[in-house]
Amino acid sequence: MTARTPDITLPEVVTYDGLPSGAHSLRVKRSDDAFQRLQTFLEACTEPVSLPSWTFEIYKGGPSEPTAQLSSFATELFGGPRYKAQTHTEWNVPPGSVNEALDALVGCDAVTTHGRSLAALTYSTRVRLIDPDTRAPYADITPDAFGRFAVDGYGRRLGESGIRATLGNAASSLSLWLNLPADERLSSGARHLQDHLPFRLSAKHWRLWRPTRSGDSYRSNKIPSPIHLHNS
Repeated sequence: MTARTPDITLPEVVTYDGLPSGAHSLRVKRSDDAFQRLQTFLEACTEPVSLPSWTFEIYKGGPSEPTAQLSSFATELFGGPRYKAQTHTEWNVPPGSVNEALDALVGCDAVTTHGRSLAALTYSTRVRLIDPDTRAPYADITPDAFGRFAVDGYGRRLGESGIRATLGNAASSLSLWLNLPADERLSSGARHLQDHLPFRLSAKHWRLWRPTRSGDSYRSNKIPSPIHLHNS
């Protein structure tokens, strides 16, 4: 007869995945204005887990002259591209060159044949969310606290929030993967996020994650928006 190990119950967590099929518009045309909106949100609501990744993309399907000008600019400033595809070419951007990349986007009015941005600066990072009551990150919302449970095959885990902003020369957007405590702190935490975003968080993309009966995995269910619940 083997001895049983003590039961360890994994905690619950609430996530916001917005939007799974796309991203929220930052509701400004100029990429430098979009960058300021991004900075306002990051400073008020997040603490970085690691250094962010910046990339500069030029998309196919735009007018030849602006495309060539942007390509020359990117190659001169960033070196050779890190990635070439049928849809776009991509460069790594050092943090010290972000402002120059933004200036290049602001100075370009060209769009692709589909009416989308010809070029964009993309920001990606993993963060911890700030508890508005303590003004510090939630101490119990970490990947280790949830058994480093992988939500999908793209590196997302429970307990670790992620931000991806696309600052385009014609439009900008923000993708969010947010992790909040599933207790009395949820409502104030969700409202704090909403108060510092230039768009309305969707009521349809909140999920409560609970450990399975075996205790070694998670399952999730959609829940009403904690923001809307509080305001109703």
